[in-house]
Amino acid sequence: MEYTGSKYIGEYVDGRMEGKAKYILPTETIYVGEMKDGVFHGEGTLYFPSGSQYDAVWENGLAIKVWLNSPIWTHLEKYPRAITIVETASITPSRG
Repeated sequence: MEYTGSKYIGEYVDGRMEGKAKYILPTETIYVGEMKDGVFHGEGTLYFPSGSQYDAVWENGLAIKVWLNSPIWTHLEKYPRAITIVETASITPSRG
């Protein structure tokens, strides 16, 4: 993952990111939660540099259930599906 500017700290199964993990993106957004086959899958939280957090249940990299107490959004963070795609791919810089 180092080649994308991201850092993965967690378990692997058959060479794929899978299990409990911490995934640090180049934008300084941090995902803490479950991974499956290299994507967010299961319960997990995105922590944004602004202090916002996004608690959700993920399926194949997309949020399918969001806790009501989360989140306080700012900027692009208002669009969780877009953020998931952008942050998971680690290719689009933050508009901060």
